Amino acid sequence: MKKTTTLLLLLLFCIGFGQSQQDVDWTKMSNNKGATFYEVQNNFNDYWRNKTVERGKGYKPFKRWESYMESRVYPSGDMSLPSQTYSNFLKWGRANFTLAQRSKAAVSNWKPLGPIGAASGPSPYTTTGAGRVNFLRFDPNDSSIMYLGTPDGGLWKSTNSGSTWTTNTDFLSVIGCSSLAIDPTNTSTMYLVTGDIEGNTNSIGILKSTDGGITWNTTSLAFPVSNLWSLNKLLMDPNNPQRMIVSSNVGVWYTTDGWATNSYSDVGSALKDMEFKPGDANTIYASGTKLYRSTDFGSTWTQVTNGIPTTGVSRIALAVTPGNSSYVYALIGKSSDQSYMGTYRSTNSGVSFTTMSTSPNLLGYAEDGSDSGGQAFYDLSIVASPSNANNITVGGVNHWRSFDGGATWENTSVWDSGEIHADVHELVYQPGSSTTMYSCNDGGIFISTDNGNQWTDISGDLAIGQVVKLGLSANNANRIVAGEQDNGTILNTSALNDWYAINGGDGGECFIDYTNNDIIYVQYVEGKYSRVEYPGPTKTDIQTGLPPNIDFYSPFKMDPVNHLKIYSGGTPTLYASTNQGDNWSALGTSSGTGSIKDFVVAPSDPTVIYTIQHDAISKSTNSGTSFTDITGSLPTWAASLSSVTVSNIDANKVWVTFSGYSSTDKVFKSLDGGATWTNISAGLPNLPMNTLVFRNGGNADEIYVGADVGVYIINNNISEWQPYLTNLPNVTVRDLEIYYPTNKLRAGTYGRGVWETDLNTETLGVDNVSIDSSVNVFVDNNDNLQIKSSLHLISNVEIYDILGKKVFEKENINSLVLNQQSITKSQRILFVKTSLSNGLTVTNKIVF
Repeated sequence: MKKTTTLLLLLLFCIGFGQSQQDVDWTKMSNNKGATFYEVQNNFNDYWRNKTVERGKGYKPFKRWESYMESRVYPSGDMSLPSQTYSNFLKWGRANFTLAQRSKAAVSNWKPLGPIGAASGPSPYTTTGAGRVNFLRFDPNDSSIMYLGTPDGGLWKSTNSGSTWTTNTDFLSVIGCSSLAIDPTNTSTMYLVTGDIEGNTNSIGILKSTDGGITWNTTSLAFPVSNLWSLNKLLMDPNNPQRMIVSSNVGVWYTTDGWATNSYSDVGSALKDMEFKPGDANTIYASGTKLYRSTDFGSTWTQVTNGIPTTGVSRIALAVTPGNSSYVYALIGKSSDQSYMGTYRSTNSGVSFTTMSTSPNLLGYAEDGSDSGGQAFYDLSIVASPSNANNITVGGVNHWRSFDGGATWENTSVWDSGEIHADVHELVYQPGSSTTMYSCNDGGIFISTDNGNQWTDISGDLAIGQVVKLGLSANNANRIVAGEQDNGTILNTSALNDWYAINGGDGGECFIDYTNNDIIYVQYVEGKYSRVEYPGPTKTDIQTGLPPNIDFYSPFKMDPVNHLKIYSGGTPTLYASTNQGDNWSALGTSSGTGSIKDFVVAPSDPTVIYTIQHDAISKSTNSGTSFTDITGSLPTWAASLSSVTVSNIDANKVWVTFSGYSSTDKVFKSLDGGATWTNISAGLPNLPMNTLVFRNGGNADEIYVGADVGVYIINNNISEWQPYLTNLPNVTVRDLEIYYPTNKLRAGTYGRGVWETDLNTETLGVDNVSIDSSVNVFVDNNDNLQIKSSLHLISNVEIYDILGKKVFEKENINSLVLNQQSITKSQRILFVKTSLSNGLTVTNKIVF
């Protein structure tokens, strides 16, 4: 293999790789190089045509991806577009946070509401989880200190073997992560691989921390998300922590100086997994759809073909063991149906392999492995005991164990049992133990102390729920219902944020009857609606009369005046039930292409209903019996409509959002029921806008919008949107709802659960602060930030970074000297808000 080290050759490689056309494969989703979204979608539809949809066969992971991706890449189908999200967000922050804008911005006070860990019972559905976990790593000198990474919720740390967890990565530009390495000679130094190993989020490279993960800085291996590179497994030489190597979808990078510099090696194909030979870091095994071996720390590679399948492979996962350093295990899934191809073992350090077994189907859903199919592209893991080289455990949908090197197998967990969550992404033994292992899966982190026989959930403090939709009680501040990816629909009932599972599977749209808090409507996928009633509770499926082809996630809402009447979108035709969903009837068909993606019924006149599709907004003035196209001048040729809302007192005041990356087309409003439209996108970052909510009784038609990063606010008094994201993690906001009795705005985030802030109390558009020459803010000769007042006592200092996150606060001081080490590179432009004893508030902008 030719080693490429110069920047020029690397750039040429990147261009060539990005332009190469490969066969479309729906299981690769966004990683289909050179293909459009629509080509991948067609490949999926062709594969599933005339097949019966079964659980654990890859159908749901794809449909979730399809639902997420479709509106963001419409109409071009260019799957590289979502890679612009975080760079566009940071560019917006740099361009828009002038001193004047900062002084006029409303300040939110977001705080998390949970769920913390997995939702529990009592309920008819107690099998749930905290959220997806990608990996687990241990402090090399203290295995009670653990770190785990998530695809959308950041890096989390435990100092007590998983009893409690904390995070401080909420404000990284990309909070998804796929691997971590810790220096055993100085455990405050660690290296974080950004992005998602399963491909939901691309990488920006490797970050380095020298203070135990409190702050992070870039390394030499840094690149824009738009490269579409996915970094996967990071390994550190246990005898020389300056030597590291990372696998990726375009080869490997390695370093001998702690990523101060790096070298690249084109292995020949995309790689997911990678392992050192125990005791010999120069010998490395790496795998994707092929298996490779290096004996010179990744400089050159040789494909292993002796005894290993080389065609029809979806993915290969690897395991090694100190119990016999010459052993290498390869777990392989088939590309044809993602089922179990076999377990293969090498006893000569990866030179050749022997087939250990090809059945039963370890990657299927059935407890005995008798079914076909699986999800090898999405969940595949294998681990070998550190002391017994023949004791191996496999994770796919379920967990399987072998004591004879993979020749025979026994099932140790089934998703339906409720003991442990499905869809395993990594299995790892606790250092120094041959009986205690951990499973990282779609439900969180689980521990077994008896070699996988029994499992216990230790996700207790993780707030990593991937919330899709929210519903609120009309009069009980603590009663919140949330639909989560992978982990069902959950209900909070107390101020302590005690969440309970009330429906299984994937959760979607959900709401609470505004006349009765004990009646809750929930959605599984594809229109499988249910009504859950307390006490009991009892669950009633409410699907009679609905068509069979409803979208994976579909809008599902209650009439604002008649609580017995509910509506369903998800098809081109709107459906309604007048008896709480017991029976449904078709109403009118909307005028655009495809299904209804969102709709709103006007509270001031329920005969007025607005529906949106990707390319049209339609209006009914006869309770949905018929619809008229009111798209007019809306730029549906540039991006997809994503959300719609209406004033509670004027049915002609309507607002719509756009998804996608058309920089000037984000939010539009109409004051005449859609006869004309006005673009009110100014001030918003070039991100997909997902949801918006009108504030009933708010000042000057106050509106909040939730985007792929952040929440923003506008009213008629200002011409540009203002950020409303102080203390809110850099995470996608999928839904917004308002609880009016206490004036709270609540957000469903995709990766960090449910959050809450007070509604805005500022008069937007009016300066809230003054500038006074008595306050001196400057950087001294030692590069320290100093704040002094020549006339007044400083009663309080608050410092915000460029994106509005409070990074420092101190009360009752005469002056302040802030050391440069307290400020990270991402916070070099600061806004210093100084409150004086005379009641004056002074704001200064400083480049630190």
